[in-house]
Amino acid sequence: MNKELNIIVSTGGTGGHIFPAIAVANEIKENFANENIKANILFVGSLYGKEKILCQKNNIPFYGLQVRGIKGRGLKAISASFDMLKAIYESYCFLGKNKTDAVIGFGGYACFAMLLAARLKGIPTMIHEQNAVAGLANKILAKFVQTICLTLKDTKNQFDPKKTVITGNPIRKEIAQIQKEPHTDKHLLIMGGSLGAVALNSLVVTLLSTLRENNISFTHQCGEKDYQRVYEAYKSHGYTHEEIEKILFPFIDNMAELYKKTDLALCRAGATSIAELTATKTPAIFVPFPYAANDHQTANAQTLVDEKAAYMVQEKELKNFPMARVILKLLNDDKELTEMAKNMGKLAHKDAAQNVVNELKKLIVTKL
Repeated sequence: MNKELNIIVSTGGTGGHIFPAIAVANEIKENFANENIKANILFVGSLYGKEKILCQKNNIPFYGLQVRGIKGRGLKAISASFDMLKAIYESYCFLGKNKTDAVIGFGGYACFAMLLAARLKGIPTMIHEQNAVAGLANKILAKFVQTICLTLKDTKNQFDPKKTVITGNPIRKEIAQIQKEPHTDKHLLIMGGSLGAVALNSLVVTLLSTLRENNISFTHQCGEKDYQRVYEAYKSHGYTHEEIEKILFPFIDNMAELYKKTDLALCRAGATSIAELTATKTPAIFVPFPYAANDHQTANAQTLVDEKAAYMVQEKELKNFPMARVILKLLNDDKELTEMAKNMGKLAHKDAAQNVVNELKKLIVTKL
């Protein structure tokens, strides 16, 4: 190849930030290779999240910074602030020793240090915001970067409109390309995001008898920390070890295969989950995480509710909400499920990763 570029992709924490970043990292390599350009990708994130493991699974080189979130940590925020200052200095030194052509951030505290250091170095920078309400890191970084990619319209006027472009939220190619497989038995997917959701898991336990009595096929991603508690709850409801192993998982790697057979999802309303659900035309019942920054999950879900693609129930309303009845109603109503699936598909941005790479090319056009 005639040319070679070094691109840093930075984020971390939850899958909602990491999966879009990985999708773009893979798209950069493939897209630039088609133009006879070798793109070397380095993923920079925190040493405390899932990003290192997920990068290893995707064969992407990883560089870890000792950073943690500052907001909402009480007294621990003081030490976290010192860690962030050290991470900014470390990032600045790293960029001084390594030629870097551009840095792309996908939100979360883990990308703040590298993006700020890159701007101080005069390196082209851009960010991607997945949610309807921007996180603190992206709100600050937006003042310094040249390009801001958005999943949704900036209806809250959070960013400089001259910098923004709507790209959609990048998802893994294997998910963007799947087609639903014909099947007779309805399948329910339950997931609380990459880290799981205790409230959602507890809700599912109350539904186990109903799901079994009505022969509902389902898969449940519960998160690593809550797995043992939920496992024991399944056993107390008469599920055998063999049955549980086929249903309950701490984390699911191969989501593409699961989306192929899923008719309805019961889940949180993270931006990546929504992007995957729209791309796979999977109707959903959303239970937004009530403590998400600026309640952005409610804003995310409302967009789909307004388009009659999903239902939404607030976590505080779960005790009085007839969830079992609603799930059974939807799974037995092919007409409504089909209409919801159609409306989901209308909101999809399957080419989002490509759109972000196109913006990157504009940013570094003089180097191509």
